[in-house]
Amino acid sequence: MSLTLNPPTRVTALVGALVLTGLAAIVFFLGRGALGEAESAPLTSAPVTKPAGAVHVAPKPAAAPRVKPKPRVLSGFPAKIDHALRYSRVVVVSVSMPGGAVDAIVRREARAGAKASRAGFVAISAANERAVSGLIAKTGVLPAPAVVIVKRPGVVATTFSVTDAGTVAQAVAQARR
Repeated sequence: MSLTLNPPTRVTALVGALVLTGLAAIVFFLGRGALGEAESAPLTSAPVTKPAGAVHVAPKPAAAPRVKPKPRVLSGFPAKIDHALRYSRVVVVSVSMPGGAVDAIVRREARAGAKASRAGFVAISAANERAVSGLIAKTGVLPAPAVVIVKRPGVVATTFSVTDAGTVAQAVAQARR
């Protein structure tokens, strides 16, 4: 005896099998959630009491919250300077040509002056046209090694050419006033 099914019966059987599989999956997933909740619930409703002589241990205090930087305000300066202004009220910017002996000395002195006065420091290569054009737009003309003192919210306080660490520190102190 052979069993043959006509096409409409085959389609009906296939749809029925898919519906039953879907229902089984729903029952399986919903049943797991209900079972998990039942396992975690206490079986008795007896009140929980502390044993006699138990010592209460205070929880550790939470760590001090991190100091958040100032909100990002675009000042029109290159992104490095904007970032430094978020963390420091005054930023020393050194613009120098890579490989220049005098430029390296000026950059070192600017960094030392910024460190001595606890100001931010950003070194920008004069070969970076995008960054230098943003600086020129804010300052006008830049000398060939340049040290620019910028204070929040993006105001140029002073511009130097060749300078030393003491002069940079003094300019930072004046910019803070």
